[in-house]
Amino acid sequence: MLVRLGLAVARHLSDERLVGLVDTVFVRTRRAFDDAIADPRAAQHHRLRSLLAENADTEVGRRFGFARITDLDAYRAAVPICTWDDVAPCVERMIAGERKVLVAEDPYFYATTSGTTGRRKLVPVTARFVDECRVANKLLYRATLKAMPQLLKGKRLALRSPRTEPLGRGLEAGSITVALGGGFEDDEGLFDAVPVDVFLVEDFAARYLLALRFALQERVTVASAVNPSTLVLFARTLADHGDALAAALGEGSLGIEVAAPELRARLEARARRDADAAARVRASIAAHGKARMRDAFPHLAGLVCWKGGSAPWYLAQLAASYGELPVLDYGYCASEGCFGAPLGVEGAASVLVPHGHVIELAPEEELEAVRAGRRSTVLLDEAEVGRRYGVIVTTGAGLYRYDMNDIVEVTGHVGKAPLVVFRHKAGAMASLTGEKVGEAHVVDAMAKAGFHGAGFCAAPTLSSEGARWIVAVDVGELAPPDLEELARRFDAGLRAANEEYDTKRTSLRLLPARAVLLPAGAVVAHRAARVSAGAPDAHVKVPHLSPDGLLLITLGLERTAPEVVAELPCRVAGAPERRA
Repeated sequence: MLVRLGLAVARHLSDERLVGLVDTVFVRTRRAFDDAIADPRAAQHHRLRSLLAENADTEVGRRFGFARITDLDAYRAAVPICTWDDVAPCVERMIAGERKVLVAEDPYFYATTSGTTGRRKLVPVTARFVDECRVANKLLYRATLKAMPQLLKGKRLALRSPRTEPLGRGLEAGSITVALGGGFEDDEGLFDAVPVDVFLVEDFAARYLLALRFALQERVTVASAVNPSTLVLFARTLADHGDALAAALGEGSLGIEVAAPELRARLEARARRDADAAARVRASIAAHGKARMRDAFPHLAGLVCWKGGSAPWYLAQLAASYGELPVLDYGYCASEGCFGAPLGVEGAASVLVPHGHVIELAPEEELEAVRAGRRSTVLLDEAEVGRRYGVIVTTGAGLYRYDMNDIVEVTGHVGKAPLVVFRHKAGAMASLTGEKVGEAHVVDAMAKAGFHGAGFCAAPTLSSEGARWIVAVDVGELAPPDLEELARRFDAGLRAANEEYDTKRTSLRLLPARAVLLPAGAVVAHRAARVSAGAPDAHVKVPHLSPDGLLLITLGLERTAPEVVAELPCRVAGAPERRA
């Protein structure tokens, strides 16, 4: 009731007054942040000592002598870096009922990963872990409201992943957002324009259509998604189904069949007739041929999504439908934890939060030596601007010196804490002749090539003629491009993005790149299949780089370019998949 009353008052205030109100509400959050960035090492020491003391009597705590460790130096000397393969057996025993294996506190939930880089993970969620995550989340909420105070005058268009699966003994697994709760994830419709029941609809395309149908009857001021590809899919759904959405709004119907009777009844009860929204959609179609988000949602003030890694390729597509809106980065977060938060809409950097999880950094060029224990990590206050690092974390989820397999680049500092941009997964590299092409390189190349279809994926190939890179494109509803011209632009973009690739092209060790078609709709269908298999919608990322080419086969390249499939590393005997 108090929240509803507060929102009612906020909607009558100016944006300037709202920003001032945000500063007042988040005053303790800001003070804690200021103290932490002034002395990151002290903040990290405090977090580590508390965490080790709580878990000293666990199996892992006894093995590594948590009770005897007093600081980060001793911790790094006593505990080796680990991967999910090291953690998984312990998690399996905890799910089966064993206690005090990784953490003293009993997990009440398990957060699932999307499984894009290996087998699915089930991260134990404890109250301590949630408290750590909320440190960065509060900073994200503060940054969102300061950059887009209009959120308090409307609602948010976003996808959620409320589905959970039983693990036995009353435990469930699902998206980390279910475990964290709080923030703007509300079931009363105070902030969210889309009823939670929409996300229980099985069909992937129907879910997007229904999300837009309900959002259109609300005053939406912010659109939010972890992955910018979600925002692109919203725009494409509106463009492809504008007439149907306008009709549903005019009639007050759902506009699409929902098979489950009880679910359909709940959704129908929430559907309102909105002649004004229907008119906006129809006017946009009349003016532009297809409806645009900026016309359908005239109060939209900003977007929130990831801006690092492969995101720029999607971000470049947003303006055509959404217009020139400010975009706030979602922060450096994953199922394993919330490690960084944005401070404003400029750039894609997040500050690594010293008073949340414990974070170590391993210089990218020394990563393998650090993993093997031959080199030491650096601490937050030692991070250097311009350098790239692997990320090692310790959290209340029972991850001790856990290798995230992420590469981030330090772009600046806030106080003594580093600002970082996520670049790529450490393993998302491919090289046949020493070119060392990463996902960020191919994304940058395609951005320069100006391709704006439904998706793409690049891979190296080997044939009797020699080695070359291919880019396989899904045009979606668009007409196929001139593949020779696209290949030329992609090749030029890759040469500009990657000096080693340019060197290998100049020395003729690599042939010019080639562009081929994927079956139309392949990328969206693959994403839908992942969601149907249980991956949280917001977490699904279709990689833009396939080092062995296997993903291209999964996407159906055999149907459109079978001759290229025979040249992929996974089909060529003895071909190197990756070379450091």
